[in-house]
Amino acid sequence: MRFSFFFGTFLGWATWTVAVPLEHTKRQSCANGPTARNCWGDFSIDDDVTYTWPDTGVTRSYSFDVGLATLAPDGVEKVMMVVNGQYPGPTIEANWGDSVQVEVCNNLSQNGTSIHFHGVRHLNTNHADGAVSQTECPIAPGDCHTYRFKATQHGSSWYHSHYSLQYGDGLLGAIVIRGPTTANWDIDLGPLLITDHYHESVFDLADEPLTSLIGIPPVAVNGLMNGKNAYLTGTGSRAEFTFTPGKKHLLRLVNTGSEMIFRFAVDQHRMTVVAMDFIPIQPFETDTLLIAIGQRYDVIIEADQSPDVAYWARGVPMTSCFAINLMSTDIRAIVRYESDTPVTGDPTSTSWLMLDTCADEDLSNLVPHITHSVGPSALTQNFNAVLLPSQGDNYAVRWRVGGSEPYRPPKNNPVVKQVIDTAAVNLTADFNPIDLTSLAPSSWVYLIVESLAPLPHPLHLHGHDTYVLARGTGPYVELLTSLDLESPPRRDTFNLPQSGYVVLAFQTDNPGSWLLHCHIQWHIHQGFALTLVEGSPSSIQGVYGSGEDAEMRRICQNWGSSGLETTD
Repeated sequence: MRFSFFFGTFLGWATWTVAVPLEHTKRQSCANGPTARNCWGDFSIDDDVTYTWPDTGVTRSYSFDVGLATLAPDGVEKVMMVVNGQYPGPTIEANWGDSVQVEVCNNLSQNGTSIHFHGVRHLNTNHADGAVSQTECPIAPGDCHTYRFKATQHGSSWYHSHYSLQYGDGLLGAIVIRGPTTANWDIDLGPLLITDHYHESVFDLADEPLTSLIGIPPVAVNGLMNGKNAYLTGTGSRAEFTFTPGKKHLLRLVNTGSEMIFRFAVDQHRMTVVAMDFIPIQPFETDTLLIAIGQRYDVIIEADQSPDVAYWARGVPMTSCFAINLMSTDIRAIVRYESDTPVTGDPTSTSWLMLDTCADEDLSNLVPHITHSVGPSALTQNFNAVLLPSQGDNYAVRWRVGGSEPYRPPKNNPVVKQVIDTAAVNLTADFNPIDLTSLAPSSWVYLIVESLAPLPHPLHLHGHDTYVLARGTGPYVELLTSLDLESPPRRDTFNLPQSGYVVLAFQTDNPGSWLLHCHIQWHIHQGFALTLVEGSPSSIQGVYGSGEDAEMRRICQNWGSSGLETTD
């Protein structure tokens, strides 16, 4: 169900249709359990999270202190930016329909910060998106800010800083929102975060000549699983998981990397994939699974092998994506079976065939449990991603996606503040803005993104699940491209292929300012992003109200008083 609310501005009255939960048809309550994972009380897996969700009345509260800590994820010490002194940071856990609030206090002395809850739709809570220059100024040193949102989706994800390159130095953690699934399982093993790892600060690496002058990314010295791995020097330790013989285990896979696409597998065990990002899908089986940066997959693994040996869980970087990792064959965790006499020592198991392909999972496998059709486009825009030579600034190479300038906006005047103050979209070119405010509510927008560069780009759109209508290699040719408008996959993070294109669609049903960007850290740092301003200015004002508007201005005032940089 959708209701129209009216917001007054000095320009007159505007009408905006705001999405609210559909009236839920109450059914016989069904308890979620090992043989009924499709159930969720009065709700079930057949309830579409786009339109309906429970209201539990429960608020899950977290306190995050952001600061520096000297840690050694692989046995080699490094000064890291972390939450509550740990890496990865504490997991945010909630049930479908809970409210979540996260207080973030910045204890860094020379950096602002923010927290973005990756993939969370933030329906009518744009203020909680945590995107610096979009929805807020950075949280200044010594300041605190509280993010509040509703868990309208369920599944697995992660949170991370959206200030400069901070998450590459450790400012991240997992999100688990429990709900129904499309296949049964017995034991939830929790999240498995897979990432590339650097012994130097990513800020220093971004300034190295090969990266800043030519655009060649830094070489990762290692990779981590849940913040652990061994290293060449014999230091470090592996993450471990315990399988119970005969049981089915839910594992929540998340690529939290800066650059690497990983292929994941557990030796000698097949996986049943039941969710991509926050979207339940029709289950499919596989030996291995490709995971781009920011993507998530929930998988079920049955403990149906010998309990008398241990097994490797592997995260193999796809070097065909022109990304190098010095430990590419040794990013591993250990799976042991529960036993009265558990097996010790390293596994000797044999790997599945791990093809090195710079690709995404086949779209034909990624079928949502509840499919949607896509309507005709009210606006279609084509963007070419181009790597530019020197712009005469501190970073010699820049990515530009459409527009006239790479994305490099000021930090002290976020989009929503400007839109609310002027009741219009008059953004400078360094925001790389796309003005959608004149479109009718729930209009369909098609975006065609192309790149001739032989590099993949994992793209992430904030505030929406995005429909992937087509993708391929070579230039996009409309007459030769068939769009899937009947039941396309939808997710919040999707891959632009090497030297190829992707056609996306989304609906203008969530007022605010939303970022579309490449999730390779070096690329967004070099300008690979777009600003999408959605909903009328009065509807954006209505989402913020007086309370969140005042909080945004307080954060910006404190940031302005900090004396720290206003651009990155």
